[in-house]
Amino acid sequence: MTDKTIDLFASEDSLPDPGERIEELRTMIQKHDKAYYTNAQPLIADREYDKLFAELVELEKANPDLIRSDSPTQKVGGAPIKGFRTIQHKIPMLSLSNTYSREELTDFDRKVREGLLKSYASEKAAYKYVTELKYDGVAMSLRYKNGQLDLALTRGDGTSGDDVTQNIKTLKNIPNTVNKIELMAVPLANIEVRGEVYMDDSEFLRINKLKEDSGEKLYANPRNLTAGTLKLLDPKQVEKRRLKMVSYWLHSDDHDLSSHQENLELLKKLGLPVGEHISLCADIEEVFQFIDKSGDRRGGLDFGIDGVVIKVDSTEQQQELGFVSRSPRWAIAYKFEAEQARTKLNNIILQVGRTGAITPVAELEPVFLAGSTISRATLHNADYIKEIDVRIGDTVYIEKGGDVIPKVTGHVPEERPADSVEFQMPEFCPCELKSPLIRPEGEANHYCDHPECKSQIKRRIEHFISRNAMNIAGGVKFTEQFTDWGYLNSVADIFDLKKKSHEIMKLEGWGKRSLEVLFSSIEDCKTLPFAKVLYAIGIRFVGSGASKVLANHFKTIEALKSATKEQLTEVSDIGDKIAESLINFFADEKEMKILDRLIAAELNFEQATPEESGEEQTLAGKTFVLTGELQSMKRNAAKDKIEKLGGKVTSAVSKKTSYLVAGNNPGSKYDKALKLAVEILDEEGLIALLE
Repeated sequence: MTDKTIDLFASEDSLPDPGERIEELRTMIQKHDKAYYTNAQPLIADREYDKLFAELVELEKANPDLIRSDSPTQKVGGAPIKGFRTIQHKIPMLSLSNTYSREELTDFDRKVREGLLKSYASEKAAYKYVTELKYDGVAMSLRYKNGQLDLALTRGDGTSGDDVTQNIKTLKNIPNTVNKIELMAVPLANIEVRGEVYMDDSEFLRINKLKEDSGEKLYANPRNLTAGTLKLLDPKQVEKRRLKMVSYWLHSDDHDLSSHQENLELLKKLGLPVGEHISLCADIEEVFQFIDKSGDRRGGLDFGIDGVVIKVDSTEQQQELGFVSRSPRWAIAYKFEAEQARTKLNNIILQVGRTGAITPVAELEPVFLAGSTISRATLHNADYIKEIDVRIGDTVYIEKGGDVIPKVTGHVPEERPADSVEFQMPEFCPCELKSPLIRPEGEANHYCDHPECKSQIKRRIEHFISRNAMNIAGGVKFTEQFTDWGYLNSVADIFDLKKKSHEIMKLEGWGKRSLEVLFSSIEDCKTLPFAKVLYAIGIRFVGSGASKVLANHFKTIEALKSATKEQLTEVSDIGDKIAESLINFFADEKEMKILDRLIAAELNFEQATPEESGEEQTLAGKTFVLTGELQSMKRNAAKDKIEKLGGKVTSAVSKKTSYLVAGNNPGSKYDKALKLAVEILDEEGLIALLE
């Protein structure tokens, strides 16, 4: 448990001073608390943190005179976030005690039984547990006043949290107004709800794909990204990341609630989301059965869980059992070990991205883990390989844990081949040009910076023709074949393909009809807006959001080219990294030759004014909010059409909203629009307005 060993035969004078170890542990834990709660960037695994914390608890228990009020055992970690109000919790938000051991869970059950027998006659001391999945997210408190969402607070330090109300209001599954319920003729309207804000794995992968397309560093896991998202000062950016919340606790200012299980049912009736899998257990054996089932279903879920929460059902019994310094005596979290498998590392290959970044990838003996078969896993960079010391031929550990993307975490020393050699990053790119690899100062990645590297060219073309960019038909087949055949050496060559149509028609898989579709698609991309074209070019760190910001601000490619770093960083959401990347791009002669060819191909490098767009601005001055599922078009397409006609689309309903467009399952925005007397359009009404 501890990284310091004690000689049992040493003299008493030579034994380590417990006070020193306590101070060392406090310092370490405080550092990790800041990394986890404040920076959302944990430095160690949960299991390692829990070991440190358990050691501190034991040492303080053995030396009670050394316990201080500022010890991590006496509070929950987390400093206020800059930019948000800090507000005190009505009831402290304490964390749960953790265990990875069934023996400790049995001991928890014994303490519950003995604690209740002290307070009740044996016939009244009967108790049940409610078991729930432990979502791997960020704790949140919601306060509803007269049925309206009034305040949303993070856990913070357990006594005070940050006011993130505007960010939480962007969550689609959290109602701004709860359903009307009465208990004993009194409305259940002044309540506090607690739960976990989280991100689906599929949403995490979608966001990371966009990051990868922009040549940016990927997010580590959904929990970190969720915590970081809640820190954003712009609710519109929060909304784009599609967070969710699951509720698991209810308190009423007007009612005494008697059962946790009944409270979960009340949460459902109020319209709040409750976990998928919940069970009322008669004893600890049924708790163990629920844990086993939860472990089995873990790999099939689209969200991360890291254990099971066990709570005494009766709220009266909860109050009787009470609390220790930082956690309740009536609840505990049983945590799963990180999902892990062992397999052989057959090879380490290098993957070249469109920006030239080289990523080492582990080729593995296929192994089944957490619902899928894993045959490849990222090794990030040369430093990571050295840190975990893995070599070709090793038996390695593969984990998913909190991460959706599988990763190699270490090796089995006793199974290492005698002839194994330490991995060294090659000097040259794996492309046929064998260009020397470079590692910029201060960066972990190596790069191939040869402009004719086929691997880079293929990735850049894939990005350029992708759905979110130019949306040119053909996909990977188009990219691989035309690059290998020598027709494409840059994205600009796409616009010369028509000149070679007779040659291409002779090649397998490309007849007259398929070429007509391709050329029509290429022609269509010439009508796309400047922001799309700027994104498609694939400038490092310039994603779709930054492209829109830059296009709206500078209006033309010439103005953007001539902008200084100071002028770029004055633009909202454009930082030093993006500014420097833009300046380097426009200083590159080879990139400018490609850009000139794209301009000559008549791609759109100017932000059209309303008059130039040819669209009559029939919706100028009108503000729209879209909610629910539209059938005839996607919401992004509806947004684009509204904006082309001069309208503005916002995320929140207010008195200034001109129209609420309501699709299927419109949610709380519909109710708010009714209250504010905002005109509501169904899908047919929107189409009629657009036409």
